Order: sequence, then structure tokens, then C-alpha cells
Amino acid sequence: MSGKIAGWDQSKLHEVSAGLGTYAGARLVTLQDGAERGMRVIEMRSGGGLDFDVIVDRSGDIGRLACDGQTLSWHAPGGLTSPWLMQREGDDGQGFLRGFGGFLNTCGLDHIRQPERDRAEQTNEAHLAEASFPLHGKGTFQPSIIRGSGLVDDVDAPFVFCEVEFVQAMSFVSALRLRRRTELPVGSKTMTIRDVVRNVGNTPATHMLLYHFNLGFPLVNPGTSIDLGHDDCVWQSEPHAPLAAFAAPEKDARNTISTFKHQAETAQVIVKSPQAGVELQFEYPAAQLPYCQLLRMKAPGIYGIGIEPCTTGSRSRQGARDKGEMIVLQPGEERRYDLRLTLSKTET
Repeated sequence: MSGKIAGWDQSKLHEVSAGLGTYAGARLVTLQDGAERGMRVIEMRSGGGLDFDVIVDRSGDIGRLACDGQTLSWHAPGGLTSPWLMQREGDDGQGFLRGFGGFLNTCGLDHIRQPERDRAEQTNEAHLAEASFPLHGKGTFQPSIIRGSGLVDDVDAPFVFCEVEFVQAMSFVSALRLRRRTELPVGSKTMTIRDVVRNVGNTPATHMLLYHFNLGFPLVNPGTSIDLGHDDCVWQSEPHAPLAAFAAPEKDARNTISTFKHQAETAQVIVKSPQAGVELQFEYPAAQLPYCQLLRMKAPGIYGIGIEPCTTGSRSRQGARDKGEMIVLQPGEERRYDLRLTLSKTET
């Protein structure tokens, strides 16, 4: 539901202002400096305190996210690097880390997690029968096409939206298209992300997807807790307490990763910061994203949380095949993903 603007009902807002567009909307801008130069960004404003940047030229991902003017997303020192400065296959396949950061990085569309070599699902070129997959796949940081954006105010519940798409393709191998629609009701602190991944090629293609949501200070600070309900932890990078409340940054602390398998029909992950008085809730169908990977970053300057809903909990492509979790999309086949994120104020 759409909320009020500064305590006023939206239907009466025209009496005290120029209307909804003064407070809520979507504005296309182009960044002009540093490693971000040349990227198109759609600035999204709900009018209810939730503001974020959809980076058109980074797969429609989200850069800075703020609630009531306070940045809550996690950012790397290098900023939000433009795709034309990225080399996904560089650094021994770890090139993703040259651009990692911002509130959301989409990982896939054909591979997630560590670099691997694997067979192509199908190709008519013998020398392309084996492929190299960099960290989190080749669908990261893709320049996209804008299909629409703006404020829709001629409906009962006004909302702001943007819709973008890109195609990750290699001739003779595969072609996967992601179409993403991001919406937020006017006056709210809620967003929805609706993705459709479709095989637009003529050969079967493997498909894997991971949403890398990156949360930073002050949402992440001493006392911040993570709640995954009754979900089972099925893997850890090393023994640790994945849901323990965060402590202050620890010198030389190592990042730790854990993977949870959802038990309920609707997956729910809650991150709560008593100090900041903010709670962030993720909801999505477990049938679409059966697992959630949790990244804990605890070192000084590298302090944050990664909430990572994903299609498989396996650490390798062969492991996903063995468990029946490797998705293969036939030509014309598609998969849908629906995520709802809600920010709320809590008592400090």
C-alpha cells in the first residue's frame, strides 16, 4: 500500500504542493567522473524515506540505498566501477571483485560462486565444448537497455518503477536475457524486484542466479542481528556462529560464509540494527530461490553483511548437477524471480 507524504494523504497533497512528482519519482542521470564515468543511473525516490540508485549499466543493479537520508548499502573503496573498465576473467577469474559493491550485485546468469571450467550444455563448434566461468559468472555488470521508468500516479496506489534488460550471449553457445522491473509504492519504504530470465538463443543453456545484497554501516554495527527463522545451515566455509550478533570490527578478521536451506514456502531473512533503529526484511518464494548464502565481513574498513538468495547451495557446477539443482533452460524457456524488501524503523 502507498503511504502518506509527511503525514498528508496523497490525494490531498496537491493542496499544499505541486503534487506527488515533487517527492517521488525516477530520474535518469549520467555519472561524469572517476571509475563511474559514463554510467547511466535511474534515481528512485518513494517520497516515504526510501531512495536508491538503479545502475542501468551494471545489470540494473542497485548502488547507493538510503533510508531517511542515511546510506545503508555497503561500498568498496574503488566505488561503483563502470562495466567498460571491468575484466571478469582477469585476476585469475576474480575480476568480479574489481567492481563488487553497492546494495545489489546480480550474479549469474550462467554461473555463481568460484571460477570453474566446465562443458558447454550444447554447441556446434567443437573448440567451444568447454567453457571458462569467472567468479559469479559473465552476467555481472552488464550494460542494459531501459524499457521504461517513472512515476505512475493515475492509479489507486501510485508507484515509481523502472524496467531494464540485457542479454548475456556468446555466439554458437548460449543467449540468456534478464528483464528486471523494480517498483516502490509512493510513500513507502518497500521495494519489489521482479526478474525474468529467458533463453532467447537456439540451444539449451545452464542457468544459475545469486542476488548479492550488500549491507553496511549503520545497518551493520555492533549488536546487529540476522534472523533466518528455522532454516537449516547446510554449509560453512569454516566453523563459526553465522547468526551471532555482530561485534565491533576485529583486526585481521577473515570473511566467513555459510549457506542456509529454506524450510518455509516463503523465505524470510531479517537484519535488525538496535543501534541504528532500522530493520530490513527480505521475502521471496523458496521455490524460486531455495537457498540463502550469508557473508559476514568483520575487518576494519571491510565491515558488512552479504545476504545472498540463490538457486543452488552447491559449491561447484558438478555438485549442482549431482543434486539436481543445475537449471537448464531450453530455447524459449524462462524462470521468474520475485523479491520484496521492506525497511522499517524500530525502537533504539
